[in-house]
Amino acid sequence: MNNFYRKEAPLMGLSGMGGGTGRGSSEYTGPGSSQGNPASDPYSLRNQEDGLYWIQPSGQSVYQVYMDNTRNGGGWVLCAKVCTNTCQDHITTSGVRMSGTTGPRTNDVDTHKFPDSWIQALRNGSSYSGSTAYWMEATGFNKSMFISTSATVHLEQSADQDNNRTRVSTSFEGSISDRNPNSGTRGFGDHHTSGGTYFAWGRHPEQGNNCGFREDALGASDGYLWVK
Repeated sequence: MNNFYRKEAPLMGLSGMGGGTGRGSSEYTGPGSSQGNPASDPYSLRNQEDGLYWIQPSGQSVYQVYMDNTRNGGGWVLCAKVCTNTCQDHITTSGVRMSGTTGPRTNDVDTHKFPDSWIQALRNGSSYSGSTAYWMEATGFNKSMFISTSATVHLEQSADQDNNRTRVSTSFEGSISDRNPNSGTRGFGDHHTSGGTYFAWGRHPEQGNNCGFREDALGASDGYLWVK
């Protein structure tokens, strides 16, 4: 597949954030424009339009990914679409429902996720140097949570194994709160100490029924994991 760009329906913005239609030119022919000319640094594409680009982090396979270049400074790669109807499928280090060279899409109807190793390599190769390189967008809660750039990616492990996974903000590059949750929070965030302000990638998977993004006061939500 040679043509990199297919416009998807623009995402609806959260409060204070425009959904937008992106910037730049659909005639872009630089790195990321084709499978044979992939980009390794997602942040280098932040001034292009929202849409599909080819990304290959160092040592990893090449995929056509969906990027949001409109909100929160752009340069965001959709690394997971989490759906409550496939419950806890996202709480894993492995890829979920990955097919060929197609990455997760905003309109997926069940959970799709890159392997943790691919997501970590994407982050390692990014030139973004700000404070919040991970963005969890819970569409059911209509909430966003941004995670410390220093966090490592392990979306099955208890978040307390790397404190940076629990250092979060409600705004992009905003004030960081160190949540220090218990071991039941998996991946990123905090499922129980904030009264609904923050939420978690996953909650107590050993119980078998904690679907989607989780927060004790709010319940379960579909959502997206964006990384830059």
